[in-house]
Amino acid sequence: MQHPTLPGPLPKGCRQVNPALIDRLKATVERRTDVALTAQFGISYNTWRKLIAGQPIRSSVLSRLEARLEETDRPAA
Repeated sequence: MQHPTLPGPLPKGCRQVNPALIDRLKATVERRTDVALTAQFGISYNTWRKLIAGQPIRSSVLSRLEARLEETDRPAA
């Protein structure tokens, strides 16, 4: 898969992020600091910048982010 703004294929081990997921993150982010983003989503500020720029991120980071969002969607028991 090729990134629309990068020439050639995606970097090894990276995936493109669904724009709907990025919109969801933007709508729910509490603060945009490294500490706050790590606490809320499990990502760094650098990863946040890549996300909002539409750049691909490491597959493992995206999987962790998706899992974190699924946890927040579950109703409290």
